[in-house]
Amino acid sequence: MEKKEKILIADDMETFLRLEKMLLEHSGYEIIMAKSGTEALKKAQTEKPSLVFLDLVMPDISGDTVCRFIKTNKSLKHIPVIMVTTRSDEESIERCRQAGCDDYLTKPITKKDLFDKIEKYLKIERRQYPRAPLRVRASCIEGERIYHKYTLNISEGGIFIETDEPFPPATELEMIIPLPLPEPSITVKGMVVRIVRKEEAEESQPPGMGIRFLNLKPEDAGRIRKYIEST
Repeated sequence: MEKKEKILIADDMETFLRLEKMLLEHSGYEIIMAKSGTEALKKAQTEKPSLVFLDLVMPDISGDTVCRFIKTNKSLKHIPVIMVTTRSDEESIERCRQAGCDDYLTKPITKKDLFDKIEKYLKIERRQYPRAPLRVRASCIEGERIYHKYTLNISEGGIFIETDEPFPPATELEMIIPLPLPEPSITVKGMVVRIVRKEEAEESQPPGMGIRFLNLKPEDAGRIRKYIEST
């Protein structure tokens, strides 16, 4: 079973915590929530998250104090910390910088804001599953629009699609993917979790987007596994 990335969200506003969890809960991450600085400190140490979103202003212990603890702790300092502020004034931003944070966001935060930071700091496309080259023309359906794009490779966890115009991170798509086997195409829902832009592309990694499968059927996972084993 694929191990989920842990993301710690620390904020004293219940509404904001619920909003962030709602934005991320279908994205394949394990969401850990904290309502105070003390709780955030405890969960950072016990859960060892892969990424932390930390509100600057919280009861008992401020967010910058929590960030400073994380960044000076030998076992935690590697964890990226994104500070979240309600204001973009220089004083607040400087507090975040002085605490050693990796980045910051200003409220209100959108789904795209969250996934842009996740993509940047987690390099989301992991390799838990074996993958194999797959050069077929897949149909990507976003709302009422249909795009036909060529694939680069596939695994049971997701697929990489070549394109110079990738969708933004967190975009959800319906996809129809033909396999080079005498069977029906795979129809699956996916989410864009990684972007390779033209200026970042290399010979072995063309521009495009990594898509994580969200509802792959067991029988389709078996077909992909069979294909990979045969290549």
